[in-house]
Amino acid sequence: MIQRYKFDERLDKLHQEILIMSSIVEEMLRDSISSLINKDDELARKVIDRDDDVDEKEVMLQELCIKIIATQQPVATDLRTVASAFKILTNLERIADHAVNIAETTLDLMKEEYIKPLIDIPKLSEIALEAVKISIDSYVNQDISKLDAMIEKENQIDSLFRKIYRDLLNYMIEDTANIKQASRFTFVASYLERVGDHGTNIFESVHYIVTGEYRDFKDLEGVKKSK
Repeated sequence: MIQRYKFDERLDKLHQEILIMSSIVEEMLRDSISSLINKDDELARKVIDRDDDVDEKEVMLQELCIKIIATQQPVATDLRTVASAFKILTNLERIADHAVNIAETTLDLMKEEYIKPLIDIPKLSEIALEAVKISIDSYVNQDISKLDAMIEKENQIDSLFRKIYRDLLNYMIEDTANIKQASRFTFVASYLERVGDHGTNIFESVHYIVTGEYRDFKDLEGVKKSK
């Protein structure tokens, strides 16, 4: 009983720390987009500086996972929960990296007048963050009932990314002077599209925790039809 209590206590700490890390990463991504919209170099540098904090937290939580496995020897669902946390932490760290990339784009374009208002890119960032939030909530609750919501977010992300890509490509075709900015904004959109992918990866880990079955969630629609 005491051993189980210690395990539950450490697992709860892991859940809480992943939520904290998720909140930090979410804030970094929001701030990076805000810095890009407002050409806020101070905010962009703040995002870049916070990357070290995320890296340190990732290492700390991975060590906690190892300690739980070594000392508590979990089995079945408990073991899958702790082992899957490694992948979740990696995906969160990579989202932070994308936020840094966007912040660096802000610094690169600080002295330039934008070729177009940034409307769709902030929308894309919000949808991608919503996908990440669904997946993190699913992890904490060990609940995969939000598959339909994840499918909707994935479809929205893919559709909006394609629109942004087409629009920016047209800007480059119309005037070669637009190539630098349009290409950088295309990269930003691709970073956000990858954020959505990381959300899907996290949900994939949750599915494995709950069912004990590994599924490749690259095609969420396909996964749904196979159920």
